[in-house]
Amino acid sequence: MLTDRILKNPGYTPPDEVEAEVLFSGSDMSTVRVGYRLNDGKAQLELTLAHDDSSGWKIQNGLLPMALPQNDAGWDTFQVAGTAVPAEQQRLEVVFPGAYLVVPRGNALLEVPPITVPAGAGETGRLLVRLSPTVREAIEPQVRAYLDACAESRELVPPQCPFRGVSDGPVTGVTWKITHYPTLTVQLTSSGTEARVVGEAGEAEVTGRTASPVTPDFAYRTAFSVFGFGRISDGKLVFVPNR
Repeated sequence: MLTDRILKNPGYTPPDEVEAEVLFSGSDMSTVRVGYRLNDGKAQLELTLAHDDSSGWKIQNGLLPMALPQNDAGWDTFQVAGTAVPAEQQRLEVVFPGAYLVVPRGNALLEVPPITVPAGAGETGRLLVRLSPTVREAIEPQVRAYLDACAESRELVPPQCPFRGVSDGPVTGVTWKITHYPTLTVQLTSSGTEARVVGEAGEAEVTGRTASPVTPDFAYRTAFSVFGFGRISDGKLVFVPNR
């Protein structure tokens, strides 16, 4: 974190309106109190400066630690001013004074707005976790594939499927067709570890043949709903039906 790349990154905000007050002045050592503005707040540091005949005065203690957010949502990394930091790391030991934009990465289910963390912070603000808008895009084709696989069944009651046909007698030559795919609602569960998937107002039709000489053609329409979860498996978002 102590490179020019950090200082030039738009995710780093340097101190502004810096003012210095000399507390002690010696020939080879001095102490300075530095106040500065950072975003909407003010901060203060007490710095020790040492003098070297070859290079002049140097700050001895200008670097600060900085807390990182709690990794309670299974993030892979935190992007801190554009630099990837392992998410299991609890803090950065030394950073330049200033403020840093922190962006969690690596969870296909969740997203959070970036947060700004000042250098020297002992803790960070809470991450406002929300369902990623890409979750629905990933789940919907998987739900359709699950229903299409159910519609390939040649049974009146497809096993582990959300729809079934009803008949007073045996039906042969069973053929299913999805006439209307359910409308999906995808919401983050209270635990924040998976998404609840609910599909309503689906419709399917099954046709076939009966042994009745009066009504040999069989047709039955049924409404159905789908329930399941969107879960992370091997880094990918997977729809798991609740059968």
